[in-house]
Amino acid sequence: MSKNTEYHVLQGRSAGFVTRLIAYFLDMVVVTGLLALTGWLAVVADNLIATMGIEPGIDIATIYTVSIPFIIGTYFVVLWALAGRTIGKWVMGLKVVGCDGLPPTVGRSVLRLLGYGLSMFFMWAGYFWVIIDDERQAWHDHLAKTWVIYDYERRKRGEIYDNFRNRTEAKEAKG
Repeated sequence: MSKNTEYHVLQGRSAGFVTRLIAYFLDMVVVTGLLALTGWLAVVADNLIATMGIEPGIDIATIYTVSIPFIIGTYFVVLWALAGRTIGKWVMGLKVVGCDGLPPTVGRSVLRLLGYGLSMFFMWAGYFWVIIDDERQAWHDHLAKTWVIYDYERRKRGEIYDNFRNRTEAKEAKG
């Protein structure tokens, strides 16, 4: 184990391919919802501008189309840098950390996002790399020096809930 990875290994086990894939699909659902909401707001704005009789210099649809990569990028970068996780990773009990065990900086998050493109470029090979990599890092993780790990604090909270539920069910069974 290298000195760079010592801390993250102590904090949690590296997440596997399937868990990360599910988290990614959940994020795509959230991003799709954000894009749909933004598209709806663009249509409302376009209709409002048309009713006011204003002729904008640029089409609202063009503005929306150009803003799509910005919306997607902002979702990932802001959540990684602030919380160390996206909504999908939160649901799956995962977090993104740097070699210091902390969430990645904004710069490292941007680098990780650019690495997403690299990971997709060769028929998603960069994502599948998690399966064969010893530390379960995808190409974008290697590029940004990040790891996706299981969040044991969240699991502990889940165990507390499970214990409570088991006690409640036992009390109900005794009736």
